[in-house]
Amino acid sequence: MPEIEGYKLMQLKVTPKASNCNTVYAREHFIRVVDPVKPKGRTLFLLNIPPYVSEGNLQKVFSKCGKVENVFFAEKAGRDDVWTTPDIFTLERSPYKYKVAFVVFSDSKSVQSALKLKSIDLFDESGNTLVKSGADRYLEEFMSKFIPEGILQDKIDDFMRIYDLTEKKEREAGKNQEDDDGWVTVGSQGRNSGFQQTESVINKLETKIAKSKKDKELKNFYTFQIRENKMKKIVDLRNKFEEDKKKIEIMKQTRRFKPF
Repeated sequence: MPEIEGYKLMQLKVTPKASNCNTVYAREHFIRVVDPVKPKGRTLFLLNIPPYVSEGNLQKVFSKCGKVENVFFAEKAGRDDVWTTPDIFTLERSPYKYKVAFVVFSDSKSVQSALKLKSIDLFDESGNTLVKSGADRYLEEFMSKFIPEGILQDKIDDFMRIYDLTEKKEREAGKNQEDDDGWVTVGSQGRNSGFQQTESVINKLETKIAKSKKDKELKNFYTFQIRENKMKKIVDLRNKFEEDKKKIEIMKQTRRFKPF
């Protein structure tokens, strides 16, 4: 197998009959600083990985050399290597670009076996490619945008659980404390604390408000209703005036009324 500056050259084939292949540079990964994510002696370092190759593709290929514990990508080699992990709840997607890869094996013998490979064959025993491209790749990306109902419901439940706990803590912390405008939030045990906002109490209030609105419907809507309402008020005022006159006469007779 040819080598360039310590890197072994491997042809990356997507089909058995592929002639013009992408070249991948491979060597054992080693750095002076101990990195538990990329353990020394058990990590294979790959350069020039095409954008259409996934972690699953490499894991399936190199599992023939030994047990693969982990496969992950990075934009470049180094301690601060970063790679965007796809998230179904955001619009973030892995960048479609060439990258480097780290393949972590269970033992060092597997790394040496992987370096003896002449090519990285991304196809199965029947010759079918393991790489999705063209319409298949775009269809897979499109379908990945739809979040499964179960995962979405779990995410919503977790969010609401955290939100309720945060709201409860804020209410407890704000009780009996005066704000900038001089208002004080009083808890359910405090004086004039109002009503507890339980479901049963709220339902009763909503029923009462709905009934009150219904009683007021169509009142003073028609002209005759307005006229009758005005006449009724005039009659009530006259009756009250006559009652007041009688009270004054009674007070005069009992000599309790002394205007002068």
